[in-house]
Amino acid sequence: METWKGKGMILVGALTCMTGGARAQLVLNNALTPQYLVENVLLGGGVTVSNVTFNGAPGTLANIQIGSFDGSATNVQMNNGIMLASGDINIAQGPNNSGGFTLPAAGVGGPGDPDLTQALGGTFTTNDAAVLEFDFVPAGDSLKFNYVFGSEEYLEWVNSSFNDVFGFFLSGPGISGPYSGGAINIALVPGTTMPVTIDNVNNVVNSTYYNINGDGSNAPYNSSAFYIQFDGFTKVLTAKALVQCGQTYHIKIAVADAGDMVLDSGVFIEAGSFSSPNAIQLEVVTASADGTITEGCSEATVTISRPGNDQDIDVTVEVGGTAVNGVDFTAIPPIITIPDGENSVSFTIAAYEDGVTEGPETITLTATFVNACGDTSISTVAITILDHTPLELFTEDQILQCQYDSVQLVATYGGGYGALTATWITGEVGPSIWVPARIYGSFSVTVTDECGWSISDNVLVEPGCEIIIPNVFTPNGDGLNDVFYIEGILGTRNTVKIFNRWGMPVYEATNYRNNWRGGDVTDGTYFYEVLVEGDPKRYTGHLTILNGR
Repeated sequence: METWKGKGMILVGALTCMTGGARAQLVLNNALTPQYLVENVLLGGGVTVSNVTFNGAPGTLANIQIGSFDGSATNVQMNNGIMLASGDINIAQGPNNSGGFTLPAAGVGGPGDPDLTQALGGTFTTNDAAVLEFDFVPAGDSLKFNYVFGSEEYLEWVNSSFNDVFGFFLSGPGISGPYSGGAINIALVPGTTMPVTIDNVNNVVNSTYYNINGDGSNAPYNSSAFYIQFDGFTKVLTAKALVQCGQTYHIKIAVADAGDMVLDSGVFIEAGSFSSPNAIQLEVVTASADGTITEGCSEATVTISRPGNDQDIDVTVEVGGTAVNGVDFTAIPPIITIPDGENSVSFTIAAYEDGVTEGPETITLTATFVNACGDTSISTVAITILDHTPLELFTEDQILQCQYDSVQLVATYGGGYGALTATWITGEVGPSIWVPARIYGSFSVTVTDECGWSISDNVLVEPGCEIIIPNVFTPNGDGLNDVFYIEGILGTRNTVKIFNRWGMPVYEATNYRNNWRGGDVTDGTYFYEVLVEGDPKRYTGHLTILNGR
């Protein structure tokens, strides 16, 4: 009784906050009939319904515990759909400015639901149930819909004597479960057999599926109408089951208080998500944003998908277009099987390089499948094959006049597939590099496209510097002809050697820079050998040194 009194006190406080909820951006409408909501809001493709009821009454009667919602301006995670609550659905209007909000009205204090009580293991009494039921016939082999469960019981009353709950109880051909009419509950915590309740999904247990929404007193939840009133709610979850197309099934969607009759809970079900898709779908993914593939290069991945994954199905694939199956591209068989347990199968199409410029060619794929109900599903995609554009590379040799220390080598290129990369023999990447201008050289450049195709060329550099070697110099310190000066040698890679008349080296330098002043050699005749890198000529001759020694 003490706990009941505590929650009763919260109820009184909540009543004073109702006017503040009127500013909320969550739009709710409980004036629509359950039948209208099912047929015009809830249903997606591949389902027909009949015999709609709510809380045992005809579906043509409106009820405050069921209505439509527009959550596009809130954090409910769904744009629109239908809502069921264990009280007036307007409880969900934000902001979350109360730690325990409830709306007493007709229906509060009503009965629970035996299947919900059973789902809780019989340890809680359920009350104020909102129960939507109808029969439906699926056109496909699967059923699915998306939902969010929220509650004012969060988080204070988790693992207490209150455990609000909801369930989606499905019965019909091929289904055998413990609930009324042999139904199973398909509203389960993902990957488990647990029903979705405040004890089973919260900030500690299965927290991956839980959204924190404040406690009614902290910002921004209590001041912004973006936040709904529930203190917590789940992420968007999906209920799904395998069914037999063309057969009649029954669904019961129910939510209730558990353990008492206050602090309501609710379930949001996404508009159009209650569906049984029966169509196959072709999808093409290519490396190119425009959906094309290139001969000898890029590929296309084609995926055929289907709803559900029950039993093998054979999909007929018709290949058309201007390109020839098995000649211009990878052969595609006329029948492709999606195996039991899989909901899709993928295959790769590669276009062959034929070396012929043909212009764009097309592949059209048309997949056809007839389901067990005799319904025909057709899906078509198109792929364009492009010729591989030949790579082009242009360079210009550099024949200089010995006037530069360095020179820029430039490669101009185009064609190919995708981004092009130019790599020089120096290891540098880009359309141009700088090299020494006084060195004979051949610099290769290779341009590669994203297909791995490449083209190469060489850029020649001839410095144009004439090597002129004197045959006499006088290193006597008078400032005239004091060094062994070789015209055109500066900036080159070279080797200079001086020998006496007996062939013994008296001087040797690598990359000589016109700085030898004769050292301690005596006057006389000597011989030189000058080698310049890249210059095929070997310079030799005699040299007279006069320094007064």
